[in-house]
Amino acid sequence: MRKKLLLIILVLQLLLVSPVWAEVEFSADLFVELAGGVNEAPYIETPDYKRIELENGMVVYLAEDKELPIVEVVGYIKGGFSQESPELAGISTIMTRMMNTGTGNYSEAELSRYKEINGLSFNLSSSPDYYNFSADALSIDQEKLIGLIAEILRNPEFDAPYYNRIIQEYFQVLLQQYYYDHSLLNMFFLTTLYGDHPYAYGNDIGLIVAALQNMTPADFEQFYQRTVDPANMVMAISGDFDLQAMEEMIIAEFGDWESKGGALKESKVMIDEANYNRIILVHKEDATHAKMMLGYNFYSSGFEDEVPFLMANLIFGSGDFSSRLMDNLRSRMGYVYGIASGVSYNQQGGLYYITTDVAPAKAYETIEAIKAEMLAIKEGKQKITEEELFKKINLYNAFFPKRYNTQISVLAELMYNQELMGKEKDSINCFIREYNELTASRVQEVFTAHTYPERFLTVIVGKKDDLLPVFAEQGLAVELVELF
Repeated sequence: MRKKLLLIILVLQLLLVSPVWAEVEFSADLFVELAGGVNEAPYIETPDYKRIELENGMVVYLAEDKELPIVEVVGYIKGGFSQESPELAGISTIMTRMMNTGTGNYSEAELSRYKEINGLSFNLSSSPDYYNFSADALSIDQEKLIGLIAEILRNPEFDAPYYNRIIQEYFQVLLQQYYYDHSLLNMFFLTTLYGDHPYAYGNDIGLIVAALQNMTPADFEQFYQRTVDPANMVMAISGDFDLQAMEEMIIAEFGDWESKGGALKESKVMIDEANYNRIILVHKEDATHAKMMLGYNFYSSGFEDEVPFLMANLIFGSGDFSSRLMDNLRSRMGYVYGIASGVSYNQQGGLYYITTDVAPAKAYETIEAIKAEMLAIKEGKQKITEEELFKKINLYNAFFPKRYNTQISVLAELMYNQELMGKEKDSINCFIREYNELTASRVQEVFTAHTYPERFLTVIVGKKDDLLPVFAEQGLAVELVELF
């Protein structure tokens, strides 16, 4: 046995060092050859699944996977930040934390111990339009896992010993955010563009701090009853289980959860044209750089040109070092330390934004350079080329499938797209086909139609003594925010 083991180790060593023996000569030509390879359009296999819908409106996707002895769950409940009010700013985030902490049948210590003993994992969080949850366990504990999910989602306990502690902990976390440049940048940018909309409330640190002082367990209970409902819930379950047995478990745990039938609040984000070309400087005395965010209100979820705009934006600013913003503003001009553009598609209104970090003396020049790069494409002076588009598509073809390296990731995406976004059944492969069929002229057309440098709101976090003279020299008005 010992001799066999030594032989195996020797063979492995030979295999590991064999590339050296091959004496491959690495050169610039070889690099170009390897980097220039064309990646075929991937195809994501769709697992066989069963869709069940309970009488209360709850939808569940089930797919067996016998490869590993585990069960994985991903789910969404419509709600989240979009249901908050100024008086209840931040409540959805704190509510989900309390639900993770204890329930009506389990104290904090008991719930923690129960999950630990049975190897159960569960996490619940809030986002702009949904409560998101995920869970997993060994397949032998699948019944306990489904029971745990039902217990946490159906039987929260807000008037509990941990209530005051969680409130105080969150209060302290919020106060600390005033000392972080990125937190201030996000707060002032998002609250300014979202205005009087629930998306803004959960990002307004001052508003949340004020609201926290008046919240009670009764407020959390009422908010829960209004926003957490089985009719608004979808769940994907993948793993080593029997399909029929799992369906019976779901019905047993969730079938008698009655829908309250209430409607969630829906209010579209209103665009405030007063934000066009507005510059806000948030003074931070100890800032050494100027952190900036530029952008404007964008489209909601379901934007019909989302795919071509994705590719256009990769070329413009979100495609790492190969993007035009990075290549020109960082590599060529040396203005910025890093720069990226992005999009948030929310149900009630989205955002397009560009973030960067610059030396204060270059703040104005950077803003102008960003606009110039956008206008160069928009006005056709430097159109998007087929070569640029090919590189982004080729890169996507290589790395996009890595997002779906587990069955639960595929199943959850299909469920989300069909049930919440209203997309076609094979939505993932439809997306792949769409971006592979794009032309540079189509991508150029979409970028031209949906970019608005003249609408930029600019928020800067930095030291006023370094930044105000820079903009005063250009005759530009800057709104100064002093926090303390």
